[in-house]
Amino acid sequence: MTDVLSCADLMAETATEYASLPLATRAGADVHLRNLLMLPPERMKTARVLLNAFADSGVSDLDALMPQLRDLLLLVADQPEAMKAEMADWPIGMYVRVIGRWQDVTQAPEAPGSDG
Repeated sequence: MTDVLSCADLMAETATEYASLPLATRAGADVHLRNLLMLPPERMKTARVLLNAFADSGVSDLDALMPQLRDLLLLVADQPEAMKAEMADWPIGMYVRVIGRWQDVTQAPEAPGSDG
């Protein structure tokens, strides 16, 4: 007899494999910046558009980048209100640093047998 596959177990495995970046706010909230692969399809699509806009623009227009970086973090945050309050006084360098760390932690694992 075949064991029944548990969706709860698979979801737990998936959440572990596609980790989020835990971030403790100065107000004491624990916000998780989720992996793109753990977002609902529409949110993932929007996040990809924001990331592509950031990559395409480079760092030439910092004033234009700040709202995009802010929107991206709010989109991936599991507690957007706590994240919004935390970011209220952030300089652009803080956005860049947090997004860089988020990207490092949430990169999809390399496929077995790939040459990357």
